[in-house]
Amino acid sequence: MYDHQQAGLQRGQKAIEHDLATFEQAGLLTDQPDEILKRITYTTDMEQTCQDTDFVIESIVEDQQVKQQVWQELEQLVGPETVLATNTSGLSPTALQSVLKRPARFVVAHFWNPAQLMPLVEVVPGKQTSQATVDLTVDLMNKIGKHAVPLKKEALGFVGNRIQLAVLREAFHIVDEGIASPEAVDDIIKYSLGRRWC
Repeated sequence: MYDHQQAGLQRGQKAIEHDLATFEQAGLLTDQPDEILKRITYTTDMEQTCQDTDFVIESIVEDQQVKQQVWQELEQLVGPETVLATNTSGLSPTALQSVLKRPARFVVAHFWNPAQLMPLVEVVPGKQTSQATVDLTVDLMNKIGKHAVPLKKEALGFVGNRIQLAVLREAFHIVDEGIASPEAVDDIIKYSLGRRWC
């Protein structure tokens, strides 16, 4: 796990330790927290992070220029076959990969939040992403216990966010039209579709 600042790594480590303790108390872990923590190395050295990597995923600020800058730097440090994935929730993979020398190996792997609980990962290709990159990403996400769903092509907001926003838009419209109170709409979702979705 890489961050350019030690403080960021410490925040990440504390969050992981907190979640592992919570999952252990709930009986959701198959391994002991200490065993899981031993699998994670924390560093502020990007070059060290990229040594001998097959797959790199980035989850930084949702700013296209910042992400492009990081990917240009990372691309110089990894092997030619390394898959480069971003966890963006809405930026265009085509735009992000446009600055890379090998854009075919770049893909979106959008983990739904909270990622430690939600199984969905939307795998979104850019225009230059190879099918092999999509397939490898789907296989890896499924192997680590997620439920990867590949999209045929990118679209603003991908699929999950678009469905979520459509539901929210309609819920707000119902309240604005005076059809039901916010509490009634919340109850109707919670005790019908919310249960089905869970």
